[in-house]
Parts: sequence; C-alpha cells; structure tokens
Amino acid sequence: MQETIYLNGEILPADQAKIHVSDLGLLRGYGIFDFFRAIDGKPIFMEDHLDRFENSARLMNLPIPENRDTLRAIILDLIIKNPHQLLGIKMIMTGGYSLDGYTPAEKSNLIILPKPFSFKESRQSMKLLSLEYQREIPEIKTLNYAVPILAIPKMKAIGAEDVIYHKDGFISELSRSNVFIVKNEKIITPKEGVLYGISRKHVLSFGKKQFEVEERAVSMKEFYEADEVFTTGSTKRVIAIGQVDNHIFSEGKIGKVTSKLQELFLEEEKSYA
Repeated sequence: MQETIYLNGEILPADQAKIHVSDLGLLRGYGIFDFFRAIDGKPIFMEDHLDRFENSARLMNLPIPENRDTLRAIILDLIIKNPHQLLGIKMIMTGGYSLDGYTPAEKSNLIILPKPFSFKESRQSMKLLSLEYQREIPEIKTLNYAVPILAIPKMKAIGAEDVIYHKDGFISELSRSNVFIVKNEKIITPKEGVLYGISRKHVLSFGKKQFEVEERAVSMKEFYEADEVFTTGSTKRVIAIGQVDNHIFSEGKIGKVTSKLQELFLEEEKSYA
C-alpha cells in the first residue's frame, strides 16, 4: 500500500514528497518532533501530544504553519488514508528553508509521517547501556539524537537496546523514553532534566490511585538498589528493564508492580480508543 503523508499544506504519496537541501533541520539539526499511535483508526493521547508539540515549538521559536483544529483534521485524514491496525504518527517541524544556512526561516517546514509499527512484547524486558550524558534542553523533543546513535556500536556489543543517561551520580532518562524505579512498591521517577513523556504522565496519573508515587532526583545507587525498574514510552507502553550493563534487576523477571502497571496502561488506552 502506498504511504500517504503530509508536507507543507499537501497530502501526497510519500515518494512524491521532497524537501529542499536548504532545510535547517538537515543543515543544523534545528527542529522538533512528536510521535503518537493510532490503534484501529483511533488516535491515542493525541491531544496530549499536540500540547507537547505546541510547547516544543514555542520554546524553539518555531511557528506552526497550521492551527490546532487544522492539524487535528490533517492527522485524522492521514489515519483514514493509511489504514493499519497499529499506526505511528510522527509530526516533524524544522526551521524551514534558511537563506544563510543558520537563521530559521519565517515559515517552518511541517511534515507528518504515518507508518505502521509493532510494539515490543510486554513480557520481555530490555537491556540497557549506561551512558554519562545530560541532554541539552531536555524539555523539548528535538531532532538531535547524535549521542545515542553514536553509542549504537557499544549497545550492539553487549546486546543492549537503548541507553540510560546519568550525570553527576543521578539518572535521568533513556534516549527515547522515561525511566521509573520501584522500591517497596513505591514508584519513583526522575523529575529534573527529563522530557515529560506522555506515557509517563498517564502512568503517574493512574499509578497514584493504587501505589505511592514520587517525582524526584534518583541517584545511581538508589537506581541499582531498586526492586524493579521499567520504562514508559509511546512505542513501548510499559516495559521492564531487566539489565543495565552487568547489573540484573528482579532476577531477570518482570516485577509485580510493573506487571500491574502494564495492565492499567492497556485499560487507560481503551478509554481513548
């Protein structure tokens, strides 16, 4: 099936979409994105993601070419034109076509890419590589993923799927998702220096109805002493972290709190779908 995308005011076949080489996202990596899912044609947490996209645009001084109602209508149209059971919607906006290769243009380039995808099996855990790093402007979902991409050979060498960032003795997040620890059935997640994920937001909201929940700094020592560790993200939902470097959590098993949150997350999704 031919993929249909949105590019600067047009919905067109993906193979007809073209961006000029003066685009500031290409030249300087200046741009933002957001990503969410549609299940059986129903967008999941779309308004939350539009909120974050608008906030990222504001913080990056990038004007969004379409208003919210139009943007929503475009997304719903793309979901219809790309009928997949599981569809990922990626919104990308760059600094536009820069005259000097450095200064953002008055008009941003806006691209919306719908693509089919599959979830990681929830009964599997992830292995991570620890990496000393703190993302710049973490509150913005920028296009810059140079550091974790550079770490791919190291990840492959140990069979890791992602990295977990730490700095000055404290953890922050994975390269593409948030991290939580569980200690004595209390759920704790870093508060500073992280992107506030949409899945994170929902886990905190429904999690506090059954567990004690806390947002605060999490030290490396506390992290490695956790009873359970898990990550949340739009492509993952809730996934257990089974190992970081040579350290194994929960004897390699999925803990009961993580398992319960996986169930609750599916219930939360159903209220949207």
